[in-house]
Amino acid sequence: MLSALILLTTVGGWTAYEYFGGQIHRIRLGLGDDRPADAASGTRNYLLVGSDSRAGTGDEYQSQEAVTDERSDTTMLAHLDADGTTTMVSFPRDTLVRIPGHGRAKLNSAITLGGPSLLIRTIESLTDIKIDHYVSIDLAGFKAMTDALGGVTVCVKQLPNGSKSNLYDPWSQWRGKVGDNRLNGEQALAFVRQRHGLPDNDFDRIRRQQQFIGAVFTQATSTGVLANPVRLESLVHAATGALTVDDGTSINDLRALATRLRGMSADQIRFETIPVHTPTPAEGANAIGELPRFGAVQLYDPIALEKFLGPLRGRPVRPAARSASPSPSVPVSEVKVDVYNGAGVSGLAGSAAARLTRAGFQVGSPRTWSHGTLTASQVRYHPGDAAAARTLQAAVPGSRLQEDTAVPAGRVHLVLGTSFTVSAVVAPSTPAGGGSAADAVPSAAAAPSAPSAPETASEITTGCTY
Repeated sequence: MLSALILLTTVGGWTAYEYFGGQIHRIRLGLGDDRPADAASGTRNYLLVGSDSRAGTGDEYQSQEAVTDERSDTTMLAHLDADGTTTMVSFPRDTLVRIPGHGRAKLNSAITLGGPSLLIRTIESLTDIKIDHYVSIDLAGFKAMTDALGGVTVCVKQLPNGSKSNLYDPWSQWRGKVGDNRLNGEQALAFVRQRHGLPDNDFDRIRRQQQFIGAVFTQATSTGVLANPVRLESLVHAATGALTVDDGTSINDLRALATRLRGMSADQIRFETIPVHTPTPAEGANAIGELPRFGAVQLYDPIALEKFLGPLRGRPVRPAARSASPSPSVPVSEVKVDVYNGAGVSGLAGSAAARLTRAGFQVGSPRTWSHGTLTASQVRYHPGDAAAARTLQAAVPGSRLQEDTAVPAGRVHLVLGTSFTVSAVVAPSTPAGGGSAADAVPSAAAAPSAPSAPETASEITTGCTY
């Protein structure tokens, strides 16, 4: 949609472009100072959110009772790399994450609990990727932009069992057929929102959303749209009226983005989904894969997620985090640990201490960190105790080593950040004498996570989804 804006500058000049840019709704964010480092020069990260806000829709899309809270139905990270490629990373809405200041919950509840600012902080805490710009669209805006394009064509394939549940869904009101479907705004909204009746539920919905975005990109940048003044103006009006961005996103930022998108081919956009899995009985799930308190969620393996996200960070790996899987040389039974709560979540240090004790560490009484809230957990150690620190770091994926002369010799301090989850603690492989931690705490390889194979926009739009 923003590609249309840059063409408008050549047709109507900067004044027209500035006018339309001024119509976009802007919000002020409160993100604090404890954020990931900037990406390399030329790399930008956009958080794209499709919210299920019913604003402007009257009583539509209320299948049963009224929906009053806003949730992030779709959350994607658009990673624009300095090398000219763009990666669109989808985050399943039911991923169980650590929400800063609120403990563990489903990802889509972050925006309900604290608005866009808390959603951004949650994504940054999860990924260690700094979000440069925020862009969101609600249900009414999605419809308007699709109609302004003149509709979008998607392809639906038949279910393996012959069922037609992917062609008729009473929840989203989706009605379709096998093969190509030309969708207006109303039909497109139903298509990307269906999750019931699809063989892979939310993951098939993500594939639908990725296919739709690829089709929108191809059509919005086609000659048929950009060369048609009437359709172009309608598209620009719809886009600027539908989008909400952060107040740090200037007209120059949008112009730079539009310039880049206009010169990009569909082969330069890749779609991926973070590696998650349904909880197993070993992780506390019941027979249908639900967790007590949280219900149906998706879990991630911190090591698999680290491998997935590493190439997207767009900056050199920091020395403290250079090794995603450090090789411990000190048995866990010889490592003395003090756990500090630096996340501001009640009871977190006590739970972590109990988990580490079961893993075989010598753990002292839990304490409170008095130097502010951290995002990433830190393993702080006295000079000369680096080996013991690496053993602890191996048990807490995503933690960072930090030499600290204030830490007593012979002890290691674990300061928990908001990204820490107790279930992520693993039993590191150590030399003989490490205890029977593997019996008490699952190893990092226990979770059957597997990232989706990346597909380009051209591949995903020429194929079909369920």
